[in-house]
Amino acid sequence: MVEGEACETDFIDTLTELATSISLERLPSSVVHEGRRALVDTVGVILAGAAEPAARALAKQMAMESVGPTSTIMGSGYGAEAMWAALTNATAGVWHEFDPGNRFVGGHPAIYVVSAGLAVAEREGSPGRHLLEAVIAGYEVGARVGLGTTLRPGMDPHGSWPTVGAATTAGLLMGYVPVNLRETINVSTSLNLGTSCKAGYEGATIRNVYAGFGAAMGVLAADLVGNGFTGERDGISTVFGSIAGEFFDIEKALGDIGRRWEITRGYHKLHACARCIHPALDALTTITKDHDVAPEEVERIDVSTFSMAATMNDVSPENPLAARFSIPHALASCLVLHETGIAAYGESAVQDPRIRELAVKVTVRYDPELDARTPAERPAVVRAYLRDGTSVGGTVRLPLGEPDTEPLSDDALGKKFLKLASSSLGSNTAQSLLDKLWQIETLPNIRGFTALCKGSKE
Repeated sequence: MVEGEACETDFIDTLTELATSISLERLPSSVVHEGRRALVDTVGVILAGAAEPAARALAKQMAMESVGPTSTIMGSGYGAEAMWAALTNATAGVWHEFDPGNRFVGGHPAIYVVSAGLAVAEREGSPGRHLLEAVIAGYEVGARVGLGTTLRPGMDPHGSWPTVGAATTAGLLMGYVPVNLRETINVSTSLNLGTSCKAGYEGATIRNVYAGFGAAMGVLAADLVGNGFTGERDGISTVFGSIAGEFFDIEKALGDIGRRWEITRGYHKLHACARCIHPALDALTTITKDHDVAPEEVERIDVSTFSMAATMNDVSPENPLAARFSIPHALASCLVLHETGIAAYGESAVQDPRIRELAVKVTVRYDPELDARTPAERPAVVRAYLRDGTSVGGTVRLPLGEPDTEPLSDDALGKKFLKLASSSLGSNTAQSLLDKLWQIETLPNIRGFTALCKGSKE
């Protein structure tokens, strides 16, 4: 059902009935458009990450280990079985910490549903409208599982509940009716990782594979059900209520279902780093718009923020991934390079002595009053103290790109896509891809789109 009150006697049936009833004609136009935007942003970050040496090596390996290349590994000249294509594409998509997310669910459903969706849609020869419908449905189901889940402390949401979204998308593209989709969801709950947030903070790039694994397991779950495998009756409550999670809140998961769509509450990033860093970066940007803050004139920078952001306080990150989880590096790189995109977190930026010298002058503090304002807000207060004895400050309630503060416009999202995709495919192909994504529902077969995403093997 798309509208109406949810019955809590069996919440998984409620989720599957919603997912299988979704059609573009019955959805609000705003929801359909957010589905397109999720595709635009996610495909762009996948293509950007695909250029990384480790991602290219993974693409080659997954292609070699596949019996048949049914699905495109984006940004490469390779194809692979759908599960391995989803793994490689999702891994590439989170490489630069530039993919869209959702603060209300505390995770990134889009990378899972888009990666799984593209791989399965290509394998099945699905039209673009079916992909778009399945992406919206998978996002909604995965996000609502995320809403209800309280993960155990220290567990990274990547590789956990978003896998359910990937499985939903894959199952819908395989034509599953509610009973089979329910089975797919329950199977997927047993295909989760015990993920650690610490890996990202330390710069361990296995963290990027969390998302890849989750997307791949979503595809595998759907395929397993097609082969006759079954899951437990309510894997969601078991896994996310007492194993990976401490508690699962059914009421919260089903709140306003069919009326409020989680994909409309997602954000799109302007900075290539962990979302919790963005408020501090935006606060610094507001300062530099009105004041000339030369790096060499800075005595110190104080940052007050909420609890999760306050843990991102490493003043000497060892590599690009660790830098993407460091507020000190992010602020220092912004001041030195005047850059917050991918280049701000590359190896040269991490080793830049000017950035490293400035980063150690940044102190990040947890403020319980700011923490109490989350998740409605993601606040940060930044004050820079200069050598002449003056100080300048800025405050941000929510970072840019949130739907309820200053959402990224379609034009800005398109420019982001072109910059990311052109680096691996060239500007002409990138523009053709963007045009197709904005009209994805008109494509008679998604293979006409994925054919443009191949890139080269070199």
